[in-house]
Amino acid sequence: MTDTATQQPIRVSDSLAGPYIRLPLASLERVRNLLRENHIPHWVEHHAISVDGQPPVIVINIGKTVDSRHVQELLDAA
Repeated sequence: MTDTATQQPIRVSDSLAGPYIRLPLASLERVRNLLRENHIPHWVEHHAISVDGQPPVIVINIGKTVDSRHVQELLDAA
């Protein structure tokens, strides 16, 4: 799946708190639908942030027990 703002692939990042996806707000529903269809536990941060007039960005947190590589494979195939 491609980031609509940068035309780059959407990537899953890992952190100590668990995997997450940072993406443009405009892509949120498309990514959430993919996660729901594949029964991937996730939650969306409450605030989207826009810096220097750029499109707003939001974070989807992925469940800690989920394999981030699997989620990346789903995004890449979408």
